Amino acid sequence: MIDRPAVSCHRSHPRRERGSAFIVALLVLLVMTVAGLALTLMTQTEVRIGANEREANRTFYASDSGIHVSSARTLYSGTNAQTLTVLLNTTQQDTGASSAPPLTFADQITVTPLYPLYAGWASGTSINQNQQTAYCAVTHIVNATSLRAGQLGSTTQNMAQKLVGSMIELQPWPKANALFYHPQTVSGLRF
Repeated sequence: MIDRPAVSCHRSHPRRERGSAFIVALLVLLVMTVAGLALTLMTQTEVRIGANEREANRTFYASDSGIHVSSARTLYSGTNAQTLTVLLNTTQQDTGASSAPPLTFADQITVTPLYPLYAGWASGTSINQNQQTAYCAVTHIVNATSLRAGQLGSTTQNMAQKLVGSMIELQPWPKANALFYHPQTVSGLRF
């Protein structure tokens, strides 16, 4: 008889390790899915924040522009007793459309009259030299409110509102038009 080495019928693959690569792959896929959903949510939030900030900046600059328009009107007309209201249909202006589309965005800017606060010498100008009419520098206070709204059909949604207050010095201003003067003497000219 020939001696043969004993052959083992026992295999080297234990039963407990079967399918473990599949479980690991599923866990990695689950983690990547959760990370992807979190990034999507963060991106959507950032887009909303950016859109809200754009609307807030737009209304701020609309209010600031209203103050400048009111100041220019006051300098041109010489009067500051009227409230200024400006309506802008920015959707039509932005797109160049001849008629308003179904969804429109508009700004309404309301500016208070310029209220004189202080009148003093018109510094930096030589306008009062050899003049019959005296001129001064008048500091005014003014507020402007801008409201941005969107409209779809008959439904209107307010999107942003800003109130901007400012002090503006207008000079040269005719002394006769200034409502409030602070008494001060400069170079023999009495205010």
